[in-house]
Amino acid sequence: MPEHHGYFLMADDMERAIICLSDSLDHDALIETFAEEWAHARTVWLNDEEDCDEDPWHHPTFWAEYGRITKAARERQF
Repeated sequence: MPEHHGYFLMADDMERAIICLSDSLDHDALIETFAEEWAHARTVWLNDEEDCDEDPWHHPTFWAEYGRITKAARERQF
């Protein structure tokens, strides 16, 4: 997916998944992209599309989890 910095892919058996990140990212972009993909992984079963205007992948539950992960990451030193 050349237009993306990373992506989350759920396996067919729905028990495993993979997060892929571009190797061209700098340190900060790598952390930010991983946080976004991790939020997708954590909310894949909680999709609240009915509360979503245009983008079913970035629903309110996703944004709440992404915010929680980002806040936690900013509190750590890497």
